[in-house]
Amino acid sequence: MSSFTVSGTGTHSLSSGVGALHVHIDVLPARAGSGTANPVNWYHVGLLRPGDGTAFWEPLAIEADDAWISIPNGSTTLGYSIAPGGQVTVTEVIGPNPFAGPSGATGASGATGATGATGPAGPTGATGATGATGATGATGATGATGPAGPPGSALSFTSAQLGADVTISSTGTWFDGPSVSLIAGTWFIWATLTIRSPSVQNIYDARLFDGTTSFASTEAAQPFTSAPISMSLVGKVVLTSTTTVKAQVLTNAGGSTDGVIKAATTHNGVGNNASTIVAIQLA
Repeated sequence: MSSFTVSGTGTHSLSSGVGALHVHIDVLPARAGSGTANPVNWYHVGLLRPGDGTAFWEPLAIEADDAWISIPNGSTTLGYSIAPGGQVTVTEVIGPNPFAGPSGATGASGATGATGATGPAGPTGATGATGATGATGATGATGATGPAGPPGSALSFTSAQLGADVTISSTGTWFDGPSVSLIAGTWFIWATLTIRSPSVQNIYDARLFDGTTSFASTEAAQPFTSAPISMSLVGKVVLTSTTTVKAQVLTNAGGSTDGVIKAATTHNGVGNNASTIVAIQLA
């Protein structure tokens, strides 16, 4: 393993074979906020984004003092953006991505080709002289190709981002954030939601929901008026048929009706990726 320290914005090369990163917050940015998780979860610390030299995958938020982050196999570069005044140490973990599927079995060996015919004997040379070498026998036919081994199982991956802000226009009512349609199977789902009210320090609840079952939930409060908050949801879901799973938000009673699920961050927005949902099929 090797480690390096980053701050500000930029990119850093990754060692060959890195499958995960251990990220430690050395210096917490002044503008960082905390959630209600235990151990504490942070927001506005920074984002990491692995790439393979051709393009970059989705950004990964730094949310804990010490966090494990799985990155796709074949990653060679790490982009980073750390909030002003912050500093983190990144330690590489060599090995396969823990979410990679197993390799397929090796195909059977092809049959051995037939032995070629023996070449004719050369003529006898004159007395004392060495006879000429006989011609090389013909090459035997190539054996048939063995059957291909079965393919290794591949992970199915899907994601979605909120395309426009969603106003939470009433209290005590669930409003839809980003959603994904998933086929039958076992899925690992996580979502990040960015929420803000410009007038009141609201208390919000969030959940992963398929119309019948709530698979995960959490709760958070704005630390002060107009401050955006980030809420995260993670759940393992077993589906028996094609199902839409969505991330939803509710404003508690007594709150304002001007809360918004943000498509892009209010400050320094970098596109509609502030509220997103990701699903990986495990089986």
